[in-house]
Amino acid sequence: MEFQDYFEYLDRSCRFAMVPRFKWSGRPEENDNHPVFRRSFYLLGTFCLGYQSIGVMTHWLLFDRKAQDTQSFVAGISEATGALMLVAVGFYNICALSHHRTEIELLLTDLMELYPRPRERLYRREHFHSLANGLMKFEFIYFWMFALYYNGAPLVGLLYEHLMDGVEMSYKTQINTWYPWRVHGSAIGYGLGHFATCIASIEGVAFSLGTHNIISIFTYQLNLHFDAIANQLAELDSRHPDANRELRRLIAYHSHVLRIADQFNEIMNFSFLGGLLFSTIALCMTSVAILLLDLVSAIKCVNGLVAFIVYNFVICFLGTEFTMGSDKVLPAAFYNNWYEGDLAYRKMLLILMMRATKPYIWRTYKLAPVSITTYMATLKFSYQMFTCVRSLK
Repeated sequence: MEFQDYFEYLDRSCRFAMVPRFKWSGRPEENDNHPVFRRSFYLLGTFCLGYQSIGVMTHWLLFDRKAQDTQSFVAGISEATGALMLVAVGFYNICALSHHRTEIELLLTDLMELYPRPRERLYRREHFHSLANGLMKFEFIYFWMFALYYNGAPLVGLLYEHLMDGVEMSYKTQINTWYPWRVHGSAIGYGLGHFATCIASIEGVAFSLGTHNIISIFTYQLNLHFDAIANQLAELDSRHPDANRELRRLIAYHSHVLRIADQFNEIMNFSFLGGLLFSTIALCMTSVAILLLDLVSAIKCVNGLVAFIVYNFVICFLGTEFTMGSDKVLPAAFYNNWYEGDLAYRKMLLILMMRATKPYIWRTYKLAPVSITTYMATLKFSYQMFTCVRSLK
């Protein structure tokens, strides 16, 4: 497996988003036959996604806010908040990846230079590639199925209403959004609204997938190096004449990997925070909307709820995977035959063990850890919010 093999699904996400693929030093340039079209699609999708955050709130203020009974009011604000979180996640990821693109590419260059040569047997390249590729493949299939349902369901519903006698056409778009033109009762206005939401959703899903792909690549690439350090420590014989030199190399190698992890954590703080914050609010409000809305709207909200559960879970799961990978170094150093080495060897090994004693954890601005524990805490907090809002009915 080569380094570029990790980028199959990230490159696909970039193609859907109509942005250049991520590069590193030495990667060939991508052939771009339609740069104007790609740039226009990206700008239009980003604009539509940004506008939707305003349009969702405007629609609620103009229509749903005027509900006469408490249940309708709670249902309206719950549906609007869930839709707003869905839009916000996509726009948030566009801002994060676009702003930090250069820094991510510099770190990818660093990872590429560390990537092992084919004959280095202590690296389990195929194992970590299959883990990363399997996760990215699952996400790619699921989120584009979500986008297909999200954009296709309103058209199917509209067609059903058109074919059924005596049923008034509702002209519902993917989410309730206010547009500065007439949508209800106008085929052209409805088509423009649906198209704007469709292009915004493609851009949002592509960038959200891109964020997850980048986190997956860095997680399993760094785990590959932690695993290799542990394997080399296990095979290192302290009695060998070159043991001290090899141990110094491993200490420098471990420091380099941790430095990349620190830089990546700093870059992704923005994305980690957005994922936890938006998912927590969305899980609560979307769950309330599912209970209070009609069947068709409830099914649409269930789709969004599952998407947020998967989105938040993947980020927290990868954080736990990274922590577990970094934990391999300490036991490998401890079970090394250090007692047969000289004093200098034992001192160097002690330095490595002290550095590896504390588990390495990705954190959201050094506050909440990115882990399954945090994921369970967000689910618990979302349920508490859900019960509170549900009681208003």
